[in-house]
Amino acid sequence: MINAPFTHTEKTYRTIMADILISLSPVLVWSVFIFGARVLTITFITVCSCVIFDFIARYIFGNRDLIYSFKQATDLSAVVTGVLIVFMLPVTVPLYLPVFAAFFAIVIAKQAFGGIGRNLVNPAVFAIAVIKITLPSFVDKFTMPYSYFNAFTSELSSSLIDTVRVFSPLQMLSRDHVYEEGFTDLFFGTSPGNIGEIGIVFIIIGAIYLSYRKIIDLRGSAAYMAVVFLFSFMFPRGNGETIYFALTEMMSGGAVLLSVYACNDFTTTPKQKTGKIIFGAGCGLLTILIRYNFSHFEGAYVAVLIMNLFTPLINKLTRTVPFGMLNQKNQA
Repeated sequence: MINAPFTHTEKTYRTIMADILISLSPVLVWSVFIFGARVLTITFITVCSCVIFDFIARYIFGNRDLIYSFKQATDLSAVVTGVLIVFMLPVTVPLYLPVFAAFFAIVIAKQAFGGIGRNLVNPAVFAIAVIKITLPSFVDKFTMPYSYFNAFTSELSSSLIDTVRVFSPLQMLSRDHVYEEGFTDLFFGTSPGNIGEIGIVFIIIGAIYLSYRKIIDLRGSAAYMAVVFLFSFMFPRGNGETIYFALTEMMSGGAVLLSVYACNDFTTTPKQKTGKIIFGAGCGLLTILIRYNFSHFEGAYVAVLIMNLFTPLINKLTRTVPFGMLNQKNQA
């Protein structure tokens, strides 16, 4: 890295995080329309918790400099993590649960490994996977769209939730039933599900924006979706037409959201183009295997975490020699 020329760009870490937040904003706005103001309350609590935990952890694990820790904690990375956590939760969660999710994401998955650039797994996905495995009853209650709840009630009563509770498309697949309400509901975000996972069209809009801004490479995302669709089409389950089953499998749960954001995480995914494709394809295959073998437990989260652990190996196998390095080695 000592020889010119160098590539210069106006992008900084903060501007990149800002672009990601811009890409997430259409999904957030739509989810408020579908699920009500409680979404904003959950978002506020989660984001604030992430920033606070980030500040405390940076101060304790760092050089004990308050000003420096504050500047680092407000670089927007914790905000992005917080928003992604919200998107993977249902609107019915108790308001204290996002605080635990934020702790697992920031303190355990991120700062315990040294902070930005050193974490082994995606913090937001890790936090949600832990919550779903240890506290499944808190995150498996989905309601009909437009069933608004009090934005400030700490914990919703079971009787209140049960009056509008329905199965999500992914839960229907676990019972061998294909979502019957129509795929326009899945695509346009008027189906039951987690806060930010239902609006497929808005996730796609965000992906296009990030691709246009050259923040992400959609090769891995496309590989993820292609493998999920291909294997669910080749090995269908349920009582619906094969094509409808495959489309439901692809558009339900967190597959689309994770294919865009988790498969393009700067730290925990491969650097090379070929590596990104391998990573995405591996996530897709593992998602199907986990869903099929564990009653359609949302395997997308676990799939991403497993592939995160394989990222160093994928990087090693797909690493290319930088321009000029061969000549430099030969001259030596």
